Amino acid sequence: MQGLDGKRLLGATMVLALLRAICAYYVPGTYPTEFKVGEVLEVHASSLTSFDTELPFDYYSVPFCKPAEGVKRIANTANPGTILEGIRIENSPYNLTMKIKQSGRLACPKGSYGPLTDKEVKMLKRLIDQHYRVNLILDNLPVTVYDLLNENNEFLRPGFEVGYKVGDKYYINNHLVFNILVYQTHGEYTAARKQYIKSVSVDGLDRHHRRMLQTSAEKAGASVARAHRRIAQEDDIYEFDDGYYYDELVDMAALGLDPAYYMVVGFEVSPCSIERKAGADVEVIVCGVDGDAHITPQEIKEGADIVYTYDVFWQDSKIKWASRWDAYLRMPGGKVHWFSIINSLLVVLVMATIVAMILIRTVRRDLAKYESLMVDGGSSSGGGGGDSRDEAGWKLVAGDVFRAPTNSAMLAVQVGTGVQILATSLVTMVLATLGFLSPAARGALLTAGMLFFVLLAGLSGFIAVYIWGLLERSYNSWQAVCARVALYYPGINLLIFTILNLVIVHTGSTGAVPLGMYFSLGCAWFLVATPLTFVGGMIAVRVPMLDWPVKTNQIPRHIPPSPLSANPTLLFLAAGVLPFGTMFIELYFAMTSLWLGYFYYLFGFVLLIGGLTCVINAEISVLCTYVQLCAEDYSWWWRSFYRGASVSLYIGLYALGFLVSSLSSLSGFIPVFIYLCYMSLFVLAFYYAMGAVGFGASFWFVYSIFKAVKAD
Repeated sequence: MQGLDGKRLLGATMVLALLRAICAYYVPGTYPTEFKVGEVLEVHASSLTSFDTELPFDYYSVPFCKPAEGVKRIANTANPGTILEGIRIENSPYNLTMKIKQSGRLACPKGSYGPLTDKEVKMLKRLIDQHYRVNLILDNLPVTVYDLLNENNEFLRPGFEVGYKVGDKYYINNHLVFNILVYQTHGEYTAARKQYIKSVSVDGLDRHHRRMLQTSAEKAGASVARAHRRIAQEDDIYEFDDGYYYDELVDMAALGLDPAYYMVVGFEVSPCSIERKAGADVEVIVCGVDGDAHITPQEIKEGADIVYTYDVFWQDSKIKWASRWDAYLRMPGGKVHWFSIINSLLVVLVMATIVAMILIRTVRRDLAKYESLMVDGGSSSGGGGGDSRDEAGWKLVAGDVFRAPTNSAMLAVQVGTGVQILATSLVTMVLATLGFLSPAARGALLTAGMLFFVLLAGLSGFIAVYIWGLLERSYNSWQAVCARVALYYPGINLLIFTILNLVIVHTGSTGAVPLGMYFSLGCAWFLVATPLTFVGGMIAVRVPMLDWPVKTNQIPRHIPPSPLSANPTLLFLAAGVLPFGTMFIELYFAMTSLWLGYFYYLFGFVLLIGGLTCVINAEISVLCTYVQLCAEDYSWWWRSFYRGASVSLYIGLYALGFLVSSLSSLSGFIPVFIYLCYMSLFVLAFYYAMGAVGFGASFWFVYSIFKAVKAD
């Protein structure tokens, strides 16, 4: 009975821990949120971004109005991914009330911002010249100038321009017309959440756990109450969509109106520039309507007082909450994308089948010929003997094929690093494909990637020590190999990242990583990843060492000059062509989304194309290793790694071509330097990952064929 009670207690503890983890991971907007009519919704402000500079800036570093209660960071939106991406989400002066149309609302608590100083004027003009965009967020949905209901839009970009330029004059978009798409519900999600909280509390959770479950609801209620009081104090008139007017927020059910629930499914904006006089009554002006040529735009000049205003409109939509991100995830050339992916899939499958058939038939023929020679006792002579020698050239290096290469420790370190990168990419892409790392969770993809890379450090230590032990036939000084694994690749990344950070820190961009984040990364590196690397090495030492199927000669065999078909440079260049062709189309769309501001969510295709690339890379590496061995060249260890990694050369060349062709708008040294640094990290990761694939496939092939021969 005591054992049974202990199991029950352990199970209850695990359930409580799981509930706490779920609550701690809660991301606003990833769970359906329902709002009553008259409930206040707070708009959040994210960092300003530009596709011409790739340098994000804090929203309030620009001459924009600040909320009356002060600027506050939205704490539950911060994670390592958002910090590294330079995303800073804060409260904004824009507050909306569900299903209440508002016109001519003042955003600034004091009525206007100004007068503008010369420094602020220069900043605004620079931001307009560099096409910076303002990014606002409502219920975790980004604002956009595109029509979300127009299915003919092939793509969508979040945000809106800071302003525009006409001739030599600059104008700021100081008036925003919000159009909120809402979907009517009946409060089923709210009721389900309340019932869940009630059931958990009834099951005996202590006060602390209940408080954690109710934290998000309490914060939301407090913010709504504050916003209600703030709006009620302004004595403004609100117009409901049904035509009724009220001078304060009231209980809808008490008036006999339908207290329906609504969910936000779209956030659109139409920005425009209107010159208004500070302190004067706000005239209701509809932007973008023909005949409004009398509207004078707000020019950016020193001493100007800018009056920021906004209108709010609500539009019922048939878009359900689960589909509200569909319009945001559209990409340019969507149909071409799907066709190209299917075409690449078919080509890769055909080519992979052909290569596999060639290898299988050729090796089987060689093995059959060798067996016949063994049965005949080598009785063949003359031209037949020479022909057999040419046909079975790879068996002539049996005594040297497993000879340890030079600098075997570095080879083991690079293979271990590549396996770690492959495992991290696989786990991250699987979770993204299953929907756990959606765009609604900003920074989640990068955060998950870093987390899994740290946790899988033990795998790199295991592989590196085991490979090094196989090559040297000893595990002596395996600690040095683990230390090199722990410091090598993370050290390169940290070096590049530090140089990049030093370059952009003086710009004032939020892309500069704060010292606190550096400290956190260092702690994760030295206190988590490094010990795990040594743990993996300790496990590898205890694994029985693989025996070679053939003995290694004491004296190395002379390597004859390679024919043209087995030229190392030619094989290196040829090995990466087909794998690069496999991923070329998907690479284009991924880089377009990454650098041109589109959302990317086709992680299933990335996983599929990545798997196909690994398959074709492995087969090409095996084929090239076979050709090399047939030329009686047994130094295949490093070359198999290089040939597998050769696809990274083509990715690097493509990155340079993409910079020239598609990113010609990048201006200045810093934006180009940012691009080159991040693409260098990407190419370096591909180098180690694909090199590990090539090495692993070649190792399996060489071991298998010589084991089949069973030569002495």
